[in-house]
Amino acid sequence: MFPGQGSQYPEMGREFLEANSKYNKYFEVSSEIIGRDIIEIINGKSGKCSLDNTLFCQISIYSLSCALNDYVVNDLSLNRKSIGTVLGHSLGEYSALYSSGAYSFEKGAELVGYRGKCMCRTDRSTKGMMAAVLGAEIGVIEDVLSSFKDRVFIANCNDYSQIVISGYKDAVRDAISDLKKRGIKKIIPLKVDVASHCPLMNEVSDKLAAFIDKNIEFMDMKLPFFSTTEVAYRNKHDIAKILTDQLTNPIKWVNSIEYLLNWDMAIFVEIGPGKVLSKLVERIAKVKDREVMILNTNTIEDIEKLKNSLRGEGIISEVKE
Repeated sequence: MFPGQGSQYPEMGREFLEANSKYNKYFEVSSEIIGRDIIEIINGKSGKCSLDNTLFCQISIYSLSCALNDYVVNDLSLNRKSIGTVLGHSLGEYSALYSSGAYSFEKGAELVGYRGKCMCRTDRSTKGMMAAVLGAEIGVIEDVLSSFKDRVFIANCNDYSQIVISGYKDAVRDAISDLKKRGIKKIIPLKVDVASHCPLMNEVSDKLAAFIDKNIEFMDMKLPFFSTTEVAYRNKHDIAKILTDQLTNPIKWVNSIEYLLNWDMAIFVEIGPGKVLSKLVERIAKVKDREVMILNTNTIEDIEKLKNSLRGEGIISEVKE
């Protein structure tokens, strides 16, 4: 599982890169594409360039996720046959597609860099915003948003008690106020400066489609790729449509995890910064009364736990040091 925008945090991946310096090359490639030193931005040493800026955070998350993916798959001698599927949350689909073999790291970085640039430009004109609504039934949220038609939308269904809304900044703020009046106490504005997964991204979607058509040729995937917008497995011929449609359509994370649980997926590994997806899967599995192993790569300690756990399952045959 690969996380999306909002999972970034200062100095993410620092210890991993210090211990595995060969993976700095991923950030060198991304830095050249974006025109800024990505490592300096992550470590807060790049002046006014904020890691929370869409232009920088998307390619930073992609670069770290791909580096961690290759470390887990290659350096840890992971048995590829044990991987039932790869999937991502929003931006995370780009990392998942790299993991699947749909394109090279460089081509993926070009694509993510272009996506972030387009989204930044669009946001300056639309002034979008996203917020997570916690502990509310979707029916209540839909009822409130009916008063904000074409201005605020449901963007992500993350688990049974976490729904993300997206839209024009002023309208989202008004919707938050109305939701609180309905007794919803916890609503968290997200660390993003765009309004993803709603019609405000139509222009970006069109530009991305044109960019993909001109610059990207998708390859046959070596691992099954599961779309979290379509809640279905897809092949290389579907990728362009998936990546353009996901900008304007909601992410159905809870439905996707339910699907995989129903097919007896037993181990979920989050590859990238943070533990957002790990926590979501934990809550979904608990509601479904399913016992699963959930691992991640957020810290060196987490990676050690991953090594030991997967070795115990016979999924890692040896660890290359």
